[in-house]
Amino acid sequence: MSRNHVAGCPNCGERISFKRFVQLYNFSATNCGHCNARIEISNRTGNTIIAAVSGILSGVSVVYGAYLGQRLFDSLILGLLAGIAIGALLITVICKIIYRRSRLLGRTPSQRISEAARAA
Repeated sequence: MSRNHVAGCPNCGERISFKRFVQLYNFSATNCGHCNARIEISNRTGNTIIAAVSGILSGVSVVYGAYLGQRLFDSLILGLLAGIAIGALLITVICKIIYRRSRLLGRTPSQRISEAARAA
């Protein structure tokens, strides 16, 4: 996989915007603008672990930033703001990395209809 790989539709290969990709979570889906395929996260367990790790890292950065701000500068507000900024930066970097290395699951509308007909 190349370094410049970005998330795309598994059916037609159309690129998915970073904003739409970030809004995907384990139980959501979006549609491809080109072929109208339903796109979902394929590795739900990995996505859960990534979300937990990024949440823990951002929480630790906020707490540690508040501690250092109080300890070094006698300013809790300055430390909290620095911690929030570092946490937001960490989450953005993690999302960008995942965006470049993601694998998505896609089904076209005709596949969904045939699956629903088989289930009925």
